[in-house]
This record gives sequence, structure tokens and C-alpha cells, in this order.
Amino acid sequence: MQPPSIKEQQLSEPRAGSVATHASEADPSAVSSRKVVVAAVIGNLLEFFDFTVYSFFALTIGKLFFPSSDPITSSLLAFAVFAVGFVMRPLGGIVIGRYADRKGRRAALTLTIGLMALGAGMIGAAPTYAQIGLAAPALIVFARLVQGFAQGGEFGAATAMLLETGSDRSRGFRASWQLASQGGAALLGSGMAALLTNLLTEPQLHAWGWRVPFLMGMLIAPVGIYLRRHIVEEPPKADAGGVRNWRALDVRNWFLVVFAIMGMTVATYLLMYYLPTYCIQYLKLPARLSMLVGVGAALVSLVMCPLYGAWSDRMGRRKPLIVTGRVLLLVLIYPAFWMMTHFPALPAVMAMMLALMLCYTMGSGPAYALMPENFPKAIRAGFMSSAYAVSVSLFGGTAQLVAAWLIRVSGNVMAPAWYMIAAVLVSLAAVSWLRETGGRPLD
Repeated sequence: MQPPSIKEQQLSEPRAGSVATHASEADPSAVSSRKVVVAAVIGNLLEFFDFTVYSFFALTIGKLFFPSSDPITSSLLAFAVFAVGFVMRPLGGIVIGRYADRKGRRAALTLTIGLMALGAGMIGAAPTYAQIGLAAPALIVFARLVQGFAQGGEFGAATAMLLETGSDRSRGFRASWQLASQGGAALLGSGMAALLTNLLTEPQLHAWGWRVPFLMGMLIAPVGIYLRRHIVEEPPKADAGGVRNWRALDVRNWFLVVFAIMGMTVATYLLMYYLPTYCIQYLKLPARLSMLVGVGAALVSLVMCPLYGAWSDRMGRRKPLIVTGRVLLLVLIYPAFWMMTHFPALPAVMAMMLALMLCYTMGSGPAYALMPENFPKAIRAGFMSSAYAVSVSLFGGTAQLVAAWLIRVSGNVMAPAWYMIAAVLVSLAAVSWLRETGGRPLD
């Protein structure tokens, strides 16, 4: 019997950045990691786009599907339906995350993409209240439930696949695209909303313009086909996700990840989604200028997260960048909000936003590798999906509401800064308790 050839040895031990030319089901390690990154990121971007674009057209949806003599009531009902999606995230995280561990990442990603496309199509094609009565808002609610369920499970499966496919030396870079794609989704959503608002008249926007982003979201379906045909992965083991894997250490890490994400998700929803509203309501900036703040924050996230992720790979450690970024963010939050409230002009606001986002992405990009690396493969997708879904539902989905409530009860426009400081402090403590995983083989 002859020893394996050099070529066979190279295929069994892929180098960083290598691109397979003869990938097959029998040799999943030979698949191009770049194809997996592109496929996972595009799907993740489109899923977050569908989930967040609702917020940009919530006022229009409120008028068409939740009519009321009081416009505020209509908008509140529309935002309540937006929150319904967050309620379903933990359930989706548990169910689809476990499915990903048992049946594979590719199967779970294809399922979530299909469900998100279904929800987007239902919203985009839904008849209004004037056409079918109470069935119209019921249809919107059901679509949001479907989207929330899918989004809850997508995170863990996509992050696990990004982490596991490719060289160990570029895990941080690949995993950081999970957060970068969220920034891309926010950028795409805000850009689409701004484009339609400027190109269409108000009657056109209400008649059909608001449907365009949701119908575009159905482009997820071809991405699902791409994932099925081009992603090759190692089949899960027979006992993957079994009860014996729920060890005390993994449960401890699950709670640590919940609180590690807390500061990240509060900062995300306040800096990317709430800050434009804050600029309009309290800094009295024009709406067209305030929208630029959200666009700028999303752009920084899209660009900087992969750079920080790659930096953590070069260092061979995750926690130095994560801790440094979060400490700097803690130091800058209060001065930044003080500057914005005392010098309420676009240049000052944009400068402060840029400083905060640079620190935020430093403390968050590498964390998307550190957190899943703390779980073994057999339970990685399920634990990450459920931890992320619980944290985002409890802290991210409520961040804007809590910030607005704190300002109202305290009468202090600096209240959001204090809330963000508290959340980042808790998050920093949780990260410090997680095991350093940079430079180590993946479990």
C-alpha cells in the first residue's frame, strides 16, 4: 500500500486562503472559504435588510394597516408589530439553532432564508385595511412572526458556518462579517428609504412605493439556492446537539454571551437606529440631515468590523481588541453626547458618531469570533442563536424605547448616554470571563 501523495496531504490540510478547485461532498474542507463568506454574508445582509426595512416604513404601514383617528395610535400599533418579531427570536434561536447542530448549517441557512423571503413577500403583497379589513393587520402580524422566528435561528447557523469553514488563521476575519453584514443591511435599508422618499411623491409612496423594498427582499430565495448548491460541509455527528453536550461550562458561557452581547446590541440600536431620531427630536436637526447620521454609522460598521476581525487574527488573540474597544467606548460615551447636545450641528454630531462607532466596532468585530469559539461544534449554532436572540430581544429591541422613556421621566437628554454606559459595563465584565480563543484550534 503506497503512502498518500503530497497532493492528497495538502487537500486534507488546507492552507489559509486556499481555494478549492475540486470540492466534493466527500472532501468538505476543500470548499472555498471565500465562497462561503460571500454566500453567508449576502444571505445575512438580505435577511437583516428585510427585518429592519420595516422600521423605515413603519409610519406608512401604520396608516395603511392600522388606521386610526389618532396618527400616533397608528404608528404605535405599527411599532408594536415590529416588536412582535423580537418576541419570536428566542423561539427561532432555540428551534432552528438546534436544527443547525443536528442537520447542518447549510440546511438551517436555507430554511431561514426561505422563511424570510416568505415574510417579505407577504408584507410586500399584503392588501391594506381598506381592502380586506381586519385580515390585513393579521397578515402583517403573521409575516412579522415568521420573520422573527427565522432571524432568531439565522444568527447562530451563519456565524458557525463563517467560523468553521476555512483556515483557523482567518476565523476572526470571517466571523466579523456577521456584524459587518448587519451594518450593510442598515446602510441598504436607509439608502433605499431615502431614495424612494426623494424620488416618489407622497401619494406614490403610500400607494405602492413602500412595497418595493419588501418585494426586493424576495431576492433571498435565489441566495438560498446558491447556498444549497455551493456550500459543502462536514455531516453532523449522530449525537450532535445531544443532552450530554449541555455541560455546566457551556451553560455558564451561554449566560456570559447573553450579557456580552448586551452592550453590543444596545449600542447598535442606539447609534445606528435611534441616533437619527434623537437628532430630530432633541438636537432639532432637519430630518434629511439626521438620516445621514444613521447611514454614516452603518457604513463604519460595514468597513471597520472586518478590519478589526483580521487584526485579531494577526495578533492571535481576541480579547485585547475587544476590551480596549469597549473601555474606549465607555470613556467616550458621555463626552460625545455632551458635545452633541451642546453643539447640535451636523459636523459635530458626525464626528462624535464616528468616534463612538470606531470604538464600538473594535470591541464588537472580534467578539463575533470569540463568543462562538467558546462553544464546541456540536452545540455551537444552538447556543449562539438562542443567546443572541434572548439578548437582542431583551436589550436591543427595547433600547430605543428605554432611551426615550429615560429622557421623558428624567427630563435629561443625556439619559441615553448613561443607559449605554451601564450596558457596556455589564458587557465588558462578561467578556472578561470568557476564555481567550484566538490562535487556538477550533473545538
